[in-house]
Amino acid sequence: MFLLSKIIAKSWFKSLIACLVILFLLITVGDIINGYLRGWETKRVFFEYSLKLPFLMGKLLPICALLSTLFSVNGLKTHSELIAILAAGFSAKKIYRLILVFSFSIAFLQFINVGYLQPYSNKIKNSDKEQSSSDDSRYLARSKIGNSGILWYKSKGYFSSFALFDRKSQELKDLSIYYLSEDGLVESIFKSKTAKYDSNNLWLLKDLEIFQNLSDKNFPVVKKEKELLVSLEEKPSDFVQFESDITTLNIFKLATFINRLKSTGINYTEYEIMLLEKISNCIICVIFSLFPLISIFNPNRRSSSFGKSIVLTLSFTIVFWGVYSASISLGSSGKIPPLLATMGIPFIFSLFIGKTYFKNKKL
Repeated sequence: MFLLSKIIAKSWFKSLIACLVILFLLITVGDIINGYLRGWETKRVFFEYSLKLPFLMGKLLPICALLSTLFSVNGLKTHSELIAILAAGFSAKKIYRLILVFSFSIAFLQFINVGYLQPYSNKIKNSDKEQSSSDDSRYLARSKIGNSGILWYKSKGYFSSFALFDRKSQELKDLSIYYLSEDGLVESIFKSKTAKYDSNNLWLLKDLEIFQNLSDKNFPVVKKEKELLVSLEEKPSDFVQFESDITTLNIFKLATFINRLKSTGINYTEYEIMLLEKISNCIICVIFSLFPLISIFNPNRRSSSFGKSIVLTLSFTIVFWGVYSASISLGSSGKIPPLLATMGIPFIFSLFIGKTYFKNKKL
């Protein structure tokens, strides 16, 4: 049985490597040519491509997993090896189990990609934008997420921190403003539970604590206010740009950030979908690896058409990504729960794979 497992493993990984190399070359050539057609310099062409690559690989890896199973099964059929394997007592259950184990390798690659490489790519993008930003885009990429998950940014005459910006209500949560003196020392601190945008760069701070005279030799003055209008240079659109730094968090730091938001009662749906989508992308690699195994229940190469298998597989891919993208959009808009938005479609297709297996295993 070990020898039969070795034959299947060799065929699957050989197909996987071939698919990775071919598809990688195709997207590489296409993207580089596109860069040159835009009139970019060679340095910029390869720089932009390297930043885009992790996101391309996020879509490429599930397709490679699907094609590797499809081509490996067809290769075994072509040389009548699949019939021999099944006739030797190697059941369909064992083949499914083997491919399931193999698929974990590509799911792990996807985990590294979406969990670490994509956030790192976003970090480099933000850093590059910050270096090349003009005065008109001075707020872009000035923010930074600290170890506590708080977003910090620097502006003229003060620097601030906040937990989250609610786009719908245009409110900042847990805002702290540190005003600087002409010597660069912290002169006063404004701490507010919420800050709602009013108009003309005015923000209404609620449940406010004010610490004054911090740069003087005298004892600081502390006072509280229920509401206070404060002028800030930032508009709501600037805080949307600041939140782009959240996309630079790796998967574990993102999970920590979301847990902190849960404890504050802040709406975290958008970020939870971001996290669950990363996990879902890894599960999708497993699902795509198992789907083409339907054809092992028809091992005779004469009675099965490889062209038909390709059409069926491509149709499955198009339908899956179309429905999955629509589900993510519904989740982001708050129409369905995040777990259903990200895991619902993979779960339905998993049920289809399971139903097909149990229906055909007795044949």
